[in-house]
Amino acid sequence: MQFDKQKLDLRLYQQTILNTTANQNTLVVLPTGLGKTHIAIALTGLNFDKGKVLMLAPTVPLVNQHKNTFSQFFSPPEELAVLSGKTKAAERIAMWNKSKIILATPQTIRFDVISGRISLADVSLIVFDEAHRAVGDYAYVFVAKAYAKQSTKPHILALTASPGTSDAVDEVCKNLFIEKVEARSRESPDVIQYVKPINTRYILVDLPPVIVEIKKRLDLAIDARTSELSKSGAITGVYGKLTKKALLGLNQTLRQQFMHDKRAGYAMSICNTLIKLQHAHSLLTTESLSATQKYFESLWAKSKIRKTRALQSIVNDFHVKAAYSQTVNAIENGLEHPKIDALKSLVESQFEAKKNSKVLVFTEFRDNIPAITDTLSLIKDLNVHKFIGQASKSGTGMSQKIQGEVLERFRNDELNCLVCTSVGEEGIDIPDVDLVVFYSPLPSVIRTIQRRGRTGRTSFGKVIMLAAKGTIDEAYYWASKRREEALRSTIKDLQGNIKQESLENYPTQITQDITIFADSREPDLAEILHNKGAKVNLGALKVGDFILSEDVGCERKEISDFVSSLLDGRLFEQAKNMKATFTKPFFILEGDFNLFFSVRNVQPAALFGALAALIIDWSIPIMFTRNKDETAELLITIAKREQIERKKTLVVRSGAKPQTLTENQQFFVEGLPQIGPEAAKALLKHFGSPKNIANASLDELMKVEGIGDKRAELIRRILDTPYKD
Repeated sequence: MQFDKQKLDLRLYQQTILNTTANQNTLVVLPTGLGKTHIAIALTGLNFDKGKVLMLAPTVPLVNQHKNTFSQFFSPPEELAVLSGKTKAAERIAMWNKSKIILATPQTIRFDVISGRISLADVSLIVFDEAHRAVGDYAYVFVAKAYAKQSTKPHILALTASPGTSDAVDEVCKNLFIEKVEARSRESPDVIQYVKPINTRYILVDLPPVIVEIKKRLDLAIDARTSELSKSGAITGVYGKLTKKALLGLNQTLRQQFMHDKRAGYAMSICNTLIKLQHAHSLLTTESLSATQKYFESLWAKSKIRKTRALQSIVNDFHVKAAYSQTVNAIENGLEHPKIDALKSLVESQFEAKKNSKVLVFTEFRDNIPAITDTLSLIKDLNVHKFIGQASKSGTGMSQKIQGEVLERFRNDELNCLVCTSVGEEGIDIPDVDLVVFYSPLPSVIRTIQRRGRTGRTSFGKVIMLAAKGTIDEAYYWASKRREEALRSTIKDLQGNIKQESLENYPTQITQDITIFADSREPDLAEILHNKGAKVNLGALKVGDFILSEDVGCERKEISDFVSSLLDGRLFEQAKNMKATFTKPFFILEGDFNLFFSVRNVQPAALFGALAALIIDWSIPIMFTRNKDETAELLITIAKREQIERKKTLVVRSGAKPQTLTENQQFFVEGLPQIGPEAAKALLKHFGSPKNIANASLDELMKVEGIGDKRAELIRRILDTPYKD
């Protein structure tokens, strides 16, 4: 591999940071647009001849973006690979083995490490982009720990523009084994000459009388339920303290109480109603009438399908119905939220001052986008387009391909204004823009910094935040401002060494000579099993959640899932399949058994009956564990007994055992490599019997549809090569 370092013109602060990263595991905190990726490229140039370099990024578009950037400096392109869940496992392994630089999503690497498909032992450097995500159970945390256990000379570089609170930074540094922090702000002496000023303005708009009237209706509906909630004893205090966060926390508390006391169900229903009403209130006062109307319509549609107490309470409420009607009437009369007109005026002024401007508008809700784009499209010479993510609860999202096409048109000046959701905040390579508009302020300082970083790179930048007077907008603005001031102090204090356990001294993994086949829907338990030293094969199991030997399979259920599967009829169907597939099946029931008889208001007699049927009628043992860690210990213990003490093999072919002669013939042929059910049927239909398949020549095998030259060669090699024990 060749590194064209002549193309890499590092600034002085980048060189200073690079010197640190070359010798220590470093967290680099640098504002957006100031060359974090180029530092990673320079460090890769110092390390790729020592072993593989792995760069991780949270999303596939960002991974592809890094691939394009790295390809400008490293060649040949065949030695740079992009790995994601969209690539088949066998192809990922081949790409991993032949490549020197791998760019991937952390979830993919986590999956392949757990499955034993790849090892991090020969990786000389891992780069964690958007490193502020390395908290909790995010995949970055697992990959860093696996790297610490597998590599003899581990080296880590972590990159972020917005590290978060002091506590979050501490957690990131601990999880990624950071020894030194190199932090810069736009005001740092060695950075300030490379950035342009950003002028940030905060514009307040008044709510018009129509919206105020609709707001009063929703206030009455909210106040009535707040009073009911207070009378129930679930809360004390006034409505003003019941923020969205407080309501979500209360709802969780009530759910836990409901396990023991069904009377909490009434308060829980009121709480759910309040959450929905407050969301409608927020859309009305801070977003748009269009989004409010769409939300009302969704509530009415759901109420016809789901007869929950919360939904029925809303759609039958006089004040809510009046608010809905007033919203529809206002839109029919051509009215909208005043932010829409304010936004139009701002963008018009920007293009009058600078005709070739580029503008980004950020909004929290997709339902706002049609109203915004329709209004902005009225501006002369403005070519506006939405820029949203892939996922969509309703309507259609934008595929990665379309996202790329829109960004390319924006770069090429075919478009000069994008209306974005949060997908435009992190990582995506959006060119420097002249104006960034926050349709609503954000309480998150990380997201605020990321949005603002889209301007002020190569020319004077402007950021404008729109806020509705007397609403949550004002609270969010001041909260973000306070948090950003605290972050500046944190970044200033960060500069220097971190007291950190040396990554090289991190304890190596204790490997146990057992393999467990786990269903791909059990990633958390698979990770725990891996961390305890078991070899884990992740895949789609037709029956059960874990296979521990040719005889033993396990179905794992949490307490709530056990009750749910009993109610919807899955439980005994699963028991039947387990019994047909494994000689010794068993169930694990995980969780607090004290809650067993309080879940879903099911009579104890029914639960005892289900347990009795499984144990006596189906002869399926049930084992109890309190949490995932205990479940993992139990699975490993049984796997040891089966695979080491009793020397049983691990069968990874799952599904009900074949019963008829035809099923057994197909099962036999499916045992050939790369032969699934369809290919097995095609072979049997063509040759008539397994014996004829075994005797078929290479050319004869290739005549069967779906059997190419590589499959045919592999089948013949398996059948013809002498067996060696």
